[in-house]
Amino acid sequence: MKNMIKKLLLISAILTLSHGDIIKINKKEIDRWGIKTEKLTTSNNLPLGDFVAEVTIPPKLLYTITLPFTAQVLQVNVANYEDIKKGELIAKVTGQDWIETQKQFIEDSIELKHHKHVANRKNNLCKEEIIPKKECNSANAEYRADIIKVDASKALLKSYGATKSMINRLFKKLKISRSIPIFAKKSGTIIELNMRVGRTIQPSQALMVVKNRGNLWLEAELPLNKAKLLKDNEEVMLVFGNRKFSSVVLQHAPIINVQNQTQKVKFILASSLKLLAGLRDTVSIEVKEKALQVTKSSIIHNGKDDIVFVKSRDGFESVTIKVIAQDNIFYYIEDNPKLRNPIATSSIAILKSLMEDDNE
Repeated sequence: MKNMIKKLLLISAILTLSHGDIIKINKKEIDRWGIKTEKLTTSNNLPLGDFVAEVTIPPKLLYTITLPFTAQVLQVNVANYEDIKKGELIAKVTGQDWIETQKQFIEDSIELKHHKHVANRKNNLCKEEIIPKKECNSANAEYRADIIKVDASKALLKSYGATKSMINRLFKKLKISRSIPIFAKKSGTIIELNMRVGRTIQPSQALMVVKNRGNLWLEAELPLNKAKLLKDNEEVMLVFGNRKFSSVVLQHAPIINVQNQTQKVKFILASSLKLLAGLRDTVSIEVKEKALQVTKSSIIHNGKDDIVFVKSRDGFESVTIKVIAQDNIFYYIEDNPKLRNPIATSSIAILKSLMEDDNE
């Protein structure tokens, strides 16, 4: 009996259909079939999808501490993954080249002091015209040559890591230092430590690698059709590691991955997020673009068209929409003046059946 009533109601509704896309249904029939409606909401963010991403360190945040000579490690004051401050003493080393360079600097300094004394004495004698001027010129030339040699020795000492105060002390006291202290040039975190007491370090080896403080990168491989929707310097919303935050598109890779036809896109991660380099997880990307948000169950697929049923004065009107993005729950569609009224969110199959029968 109930099935018969439903059939009669369905036939009654079909007979009341108008020509075109308007389905005429009265309020009593809407209530009886449980057709519920809801106004579409506007979303300010448009989801592009979920992709695998990795936190990476920009090369400009990394620097290595090396020595230009073979050195033996005498003392280590830091440990791996430890934070260091600019100017902090991190190690002491020694080496034969370091000793020999100091010896050469002392020899050059002694000659400089001697020739400076000679040049000053002869310049005074030249002023009194006691000796020929050419002797003063010769003494001054030797003095200038010694200045160049000492400056060259200073530059070599600096390249070995000697500070200005160390060089001045060596020049005055002429006393060789067995060890040379290694100071941190910048503040940061040690991410690779190759030193231990007693170890010999070659010039080609880094004593340590330090990461400076700064913004990290998030790198993701995106399909080309998704990567094209992002623009460099564009602000986006990211969900990574269960954390949602704002970011900026830094750069698109200038090449395509031949194997899977994806393009690498880099995003800036604020240092305040405190994400760890090397972390891999799924990232959800949302661009800041307005679109209407509709539940997937409210849409029907009619051939190549996507359709929703908009409430009208006489019943419902089928309206073709353009889907521009989606997530697990919603479709995101272009705005349309026809979508200002509520749309049907339940019993969609009944409305679809009525529309198809009307078209036939």
